[in-house]
Amino acid sequence: MERFKLVKDPVHGYIVLDEDMLRIVDSAAFQRLRRISQLPFVYLVYPGARHSRFDHSLGCMHLARMLGEKLGLDEYKLRVLTIAGLVHDLGHTPYSHLLETLLREKGLTHEDMTLRILEEDNDISSSIERCGVSVKDVKSILEKRDPLGSIISGPVDIDKLDFLLRDSYFTGAFYGVIDIARIIYTSRLVNGRVALSTRALGVLEELAIARYQSFMNIYFHHTVRAVQTMFLRGVRMLRDVLDFSRMSIEEYLVHDDFTVWCLMHQNEETRGVVRNIERRILPKVAYEYRVYERREHLELIRDAEAIKDIEELIAGEAGVPHEYVWIDTPYIPPLPYVDQDRIEFYIEEDGKTILREYVSPLLKFTSEIYEILRVYTMKEYLDRVSKASAKILRRELF
Repeated sequence: MERFKLVKDPVHGYIVLDEDMLRIVDSAAFQRLRRISQLPFVYLVYPGARHSRFDHSLGCMHLARMLGEKLGLDEYKLRVLTIAGLVHDLGHTPYSHLLETLLREKGLTHEDMTLRILEEDNDISSSIERCGVSVKDVKSILEKRDPLGSIISGPVDIDKLDFLLRDSYFTGAFYGVIDIARIIYTSRLVNGRVALSTRALGVLEELAIARYQSFMNIYFHHTVRAVQTMFLRGVRMLRDVLDFSRMSIEEYLVHDDFTVWCLMHQNEETRGVVRNIERRILPKVAYEYRVYERREHLELIRDAEAIKDIEELIAGEAGVPHEYVWIDTPYIPPLPYVDQDRIEFYIEEDGKTILREYVSPLLKFTSEIYEILRVYTMKEYLDRVSKASAKILRRELF
């Protein structure tokens, strides 16, 4: 008799783990995800946002299984897809996407680290093999060499479906409440690709709006980004200790939110950063510039050195210590609608399922990049930094 475990999830209800899948979940690499926050420091604005990559990964596994069953995958493919949903975030840095910035500056991503963990962590790889599937096949989906990879990472993937609902639930900001079931039940495999019925266009537009609103009101909330920007600068001071790109997988998996926080506390240079966060003494917005669609002048300051140079120019103009000026340049990634990874639609006509182009102004809007440039400083310097920012940025960028 097959043994299984029921996990009570506040978002999806009961999530089922069989004995073999439970071995993956109980591995050290997966348990580490309990100690990596899904939304770093968002709890300073939305106190309930304390959920982790662990919760999200279980949710993604659950949705991957649901969608795979709806698409009529055979038992083996369904197993591979379900495991891919479970392990897709194993490679996250501490503090999730916030410290992934340090990886990206070295040409790596958390997806790259996930693949390395699958290759180099024997506990994970053997647990996957015990599930009766090949690690190679799981990697094929994660690397999107298999067309089913779009279910894990694509324009309408289980990652987005879970994090929008989950983040809405734990923040209490209900921007991301969407009809996931309708998206799943109207999905089909057409010519080897996942497509949505044109009858699901309304819920897909809701998803696009929910995603946009979640970015603007949760992920890019000015206070959230203020503390994240301040914290990231502090972590950069520990680059000799926290160079994630050069670590072995064994070293990498030692680190989580707690180890980084403790390292910050123990270091004399960075201790002040965490103490300010503990007391909620945070930077304020001195200047903000928003633009819909890509702008080359914002691309110019994507790298850390360019940002540092402009921060120092603004600090000099304002006559304040340069350590009290922070620049942040968040942007909402586009929801693919017109490129090769675009959302596919189908209609059913004369008993046949046919791919069909579909025009939606709302989806077109969210297929563009929305960018924000903010300059932060401490409360006592707001007026001076505001004026200096307007002057320097107008001269340097606009």
